[in-house]
Amino acid sequence: MAADTPPKKRRSPISRAEGERRLIDAAYQLTQDRPISEVGVREIATLADVNAGFVHTWFGSKNDLVIAVVKQQIAEIAELALQAKPGTAALSFEDPKLICVIRLLLWLHLEGVEVEHLFYNKIILDNLTKRFIEIENIDPKIAREAATIAISIGLAAGAFAPMLEMTEMTDIQPVMKLWRHILSLLAKYPPQ
Repeated sequence: MAADTPPKKRRSPISRAEGERRLIDAAYQLTQDRPISEVGVREIATLADVNAGFVHTWFGSKNDLVIAVVKQQIAEIAELALQAKPGTAALSFEDPKLICVIRLLLWLHLEGVEVEHLFYNKIILDNLTKRFIEIENIDPKIAREAATIAISIGLAAGAFAPMLEMTEMTDIQPVMKLWRHILSLLAKYPPQ
């Protein structure tokens, strides 16, 4: 008889929904600290304990899996924005989810993937607008523009902070403080 070799590990059957969730979670985990270009489909599938072929079967491509990751993170970020306490920032520039989403969006854009649809119904924009109206008492006529500016600041800080030598949260805090001040001014003195 041949040398004793341990039997191969058999994956237990899982539902498509469970497999997709595992792949999305694994892709998110692996892209936290590494460029997505360095993360392979097989590595994602191995971490998820799912056959690598299911990435293509269920998502179509690695880019489509990344899109699913971004959609999930955007939904979570939007929900957190609504739950933030009054007088605090709705979005945190140090939130790993936000940083990861920005990196993945930039990567997808550079890959030529249309990313505009990823903000399905502009959920973050809608939630920030709602927050600015209900919690910050900003005039509804300008709340959407204020939310657009907030998202733009967040995207810029997340994407370009290192290039602006803003490597620590203490470097970004003055920008946040200034934005909070602008919001309070908008609430007190809405533009005519």
